[in-house]
Amino acid sequence: MSKDKEQIAFRVTPQMKREIDLIMDSDGSRTRNEYLEHAVKFYIDHLLAGSMTTLPTSVTSAIDGRLGMLEDRLSALLFNNSVELDMLVQIIAHAYKFNDTALRKLRSDSVKNVKQTSGCVSLANAVKFLNKSEPYPRVCRHSR
Repeated sequence: MSKDKEQIAFRVTPQMKREIDLIMDSDGSRTRNEYLEHAVKFYIDHLLAGSMTTLPTSVTSAIDGRLGMLEDRLSALLFNNSVELDMLVQIIAHAYKFNDTALRKLRSDSVKNVKQTSGCVSLANAVKFLNKSEPYPRVCRHSR
């Protein structure tokens, strides 16, 4: 026995002992003691996670790190997209010089269209709708 380990008493039912003996090879444990150490560590990680997750702390940390990187990347992409959209909006506003009434009507129609299509809008569908060749679609139709 290793000198840096302490012994504690642990009692189990005969059924639990049989279950441990049957399953302990599945996690690479060579002894019951090693298996029980793994089980206790797993349970401690579960409690420390503070939620209903059963992921070990190291896995949770790795996932949090990757999600943080994804969040940073998406934020940068959304910022760039917003800059480009702002430039386009200013070009259109400068070229067409909408009045407030027309702008409110356009905004109202756009909100209705986005809600109606669950956010799946396309230039092709808008052109068909404006030409009155078909109603504004209620579902997204992707043509590939």
